[in-house]
Amino acid sequence: MKKISILYLEDDDLDVELIRETLNSDGNKYSLFHVQNKSEFKIALKTMRFDLILADFNLPDIDGYGVLYIAREITPDIPTIILSGAINEDVAIDTLKFGAVDYIFKSKLEKLIPSIESALKKGEESRKKRKYEKDLAMSESKFRTIFHALTEPVFIIDPYNGKIVEVNECALGIFGHERSELIGNKMKLILGDNTSFPEAETLEQLYLTDRGDGESVFIKNDGSKQKCIYRIKIIPWEDRRAWMLIILM
Repeated sequence: MKKISILYLEDDDLDVELIRETLNSDGNKYSLFHVQNKSEFKIALKTMRFDLILADFNLPDIDGYGVLYIAREITPDIPTIILSGAINEDVAIDTLKFGAVDYIFKSKLEKLIPSIESALKKGEESRKKRKYEKDLAMSESKFRTIFHALTEPVFIIDPYNGKIVEVNECALGIFGHERSELIGNKMKLILGDNTSFPEAETLEQLYLTDRGDGESVFIKNDGSKQKCIYRIKIIPWEDRRAWMLIILM
């Protein structure tokens, strides 16, 4: 079984041995790598891989807040537990606000193993969340790149209020509007008083009954009109669904 790799920032050798003994009491599960100062701490984070960080709050060249800042900048997914025998409880609680997953007083090391187990679970949840957010951002970026490269005018419509939430470059060029003129406004800008285009609340039923295609007259910014076939698709959009209106010129 792979050992849990722990980086421990501490300038007191006796405390290092005490922590090592506490970890060994839980079996041969942990691998402890000890550094003594800020410089060694930063080098270790940049060059080695760890599952967890333990750090004393009070060191000559850095305090717990600095430790949390560096850890967040270099390895944001690795959980950090602050250890101390000298800080008061208010300061300890403040470390949680700065990103520590827990704080342990050195006089209560019986809490260390349960705290590590809890921190590792939180770290895994954090990594999964960050990966999901990264994958989502990449997916949205790819979608927008493709969306703006399409050679047909495309509008994204909020089905709940009928307002335009996005429009591609082709639509801007063909209809002659600025993006700011369209985003947040209803489709009336390109439909005028035309009643042949379905209201927003009926679009879903049209799509579900396989009647998402239709024909309507659309109005350009210069007032000219053109009858075009349109196609409606349901797509996910941010935290809701939306309608993608494709106009076949």
